[in-house]
Amino acid sequence: MGGSDDDYMAFLNKANEDPSQGTTAAKAQTQGADTVGGGEKDPFRATQDGVEVPAVLRRVCGGGAGEAVVFYVSDADEPFAAVALAWDEAGRGLPDEEEFAGLIGHWDPKNAEVEILDPVDWDSNGQYKEVVDAVRAAGEGNDVRVYRVSRGGVRVEYWVVTTEGRGKGAKLVGAKALAIES
Repeated sequence: MGGSDDDYMAFLNKANEDPSQGTTAAKAQTQGADTVGGGEKDPFRATQDGVEVPAVLRRVCGGGAGEAVVFYVSDADEPFAAVALAWDEAGRGLPDEEEFAGLIGHWDPKNAEVEILDPVDWDSNGQYKEVVDAVRAAGEGNDVRVYRVSRGGVRVEYWVVTTEGRGKGAKLVGAKALAIES
């Protein structure tokens, strides 16, 4: 009976192996993919040097000791991260899908899966009212949009943003969160 025990153990060991073991592409795809702001799979930039995050956004994104952090509820339950990027809005206000993809550093802006949503449609139950209100306050009443950006598979990011300022000195400010939609 010793032979069947060995066979059974070999079967169990095989069943418990990491299916991506030995495949570099699969490892690169899974390492750090669940984290916002880190890992190989998070190439999108949310902030840049010299562009200050408004204080009202730091409060909802946990910018200081003792400040509450708002989480986007999904299979990942990720916190919102602050967004502050230079944006020459040239009188147009918020960017279109392709401009937005380029602004966040998407590797293929023309073919990026970006969808623009109205904040009311995105948050019909008012679950993220605190985030939307903070973004609206940061933009001093300017339009607020939600950009849904696919990261492949079930991973998407929601960017709740507005403009602050006008022309060349304008900024795109807001908050973003990773969601796992299974």
